[in-house]
Amino acid sequence: MSRANGKEAIRLWFEYLKRAESVSNLKVNDKFYDGWGDYTNTKFDKWWKENGENLLPKHKVAITKNEIHKNELIHLSVPTTLTPTDAANQVRDLLISHYKEIGHIPKPKRNYTLTEGAEIKVSALRAYLHTYDAHQQLISTKVKEKVTAKELLAEVRRFYMARSEKWKNTKRKVEGLPPALAGDIFYDKATNSVKSKGSDIGAERAIRRYLAIANNLVHAAAKGDFPSKNYYVN
Repeated sequence: MSRANGKEAIRLWFEYLKRAESVSNLKVNDKFYDGWGDYTNTKFDKWWKENGENLLPKHKVAITKNEIHKNELIHLSVPTTLTPTDAANQVRDLLISHYKEIGHIPKPKRNYTLTEGAEIKVSALRAYLHTYDAHQQLISTKVKEKVTAKELLAEVRRFYMARSEKWKNTKRKVEGLPPALAGDIFYDKATNSVKSKGSDIGAERAIRRYLAIANNLVHAAAKGDFPSKNYYVN
């Protein structure tokens, strides 16, 4: 399963949804997320272990050799001499008979899937999330003043460059500062700050776009359509 539609993409969906829960004038589609459990007070890895397998669609016939002890599955043996059509017909007849025998009425579960056809680049969505969090952090330090693009850019740059500095002599790989936010800059480890030597007009324009996209993603998560097809439109 690729990062674009697997666990890492779901992780970002989960994180954007948690941000949506914190927006006072934004209504989250609680009915849609009924099957997600207590995501608001749980860290992703723990939540994934408890709920993750129920999120991705399981409506295709598959060999489930490694899922013998799990619930809600019927394990079938299918002779390889059967054609796909014959095997499908036998599976259908067998299930109809078995369900009737045990009095079972299938109740399809909601399949939580990422927006079909949406362009998903995990590193980009993660950069937008960092931008959103940096903006929220800066807002908390203000009384009435607005957070400027210059301030937001400096904080996002500081986050990426401080993290790269921290792990540069280890085997751990971390994502670097997005090229759109780069410039003639350097990181001052002593003050944990980023200094800029040149013009940041282009980078400031980019950080405004990042924040707009992040807000689109938060609203998309609230509605239950993540990331949505047009999340990148300002």
